[in-house]
Amino acid sequence: MMTTEEIERRLNQLSEIQIVQGELLNRIEQAVARNTEAIASNTEAIASNREAIARTAEAVGKLTDGMTLLQAAMERLFEHMDRFLRGLESNGHKN
Repeated sequence: MMTTEEIERRLNQLSEIQIVQGELLNRIEQAVARNTEAIASNTEAIASNREAIARTAEAVGKLTDGMTLLQAAMERLFEHMDRFLRGLESNGHKN
């Protein structure tokens, strides 16, 4: 049979355990809240980066097209210069 002192001691222990558990639960809730905010922030950053990557890819595509056109124009120019130097074209244009 438990004495009144033992019952009070055990109730005090239970109260202390509940306080510790409450503090641990509070810390966990705070950590979850911080992590939720970080995830939301990271999600926004990822979406922004995706948009930037898409714009960059589009710009690279346009630059590639421009380089292709420039290369073709330079090849035609060099052909005309070569023909002019060889005397096949007197004024830089075909006769």
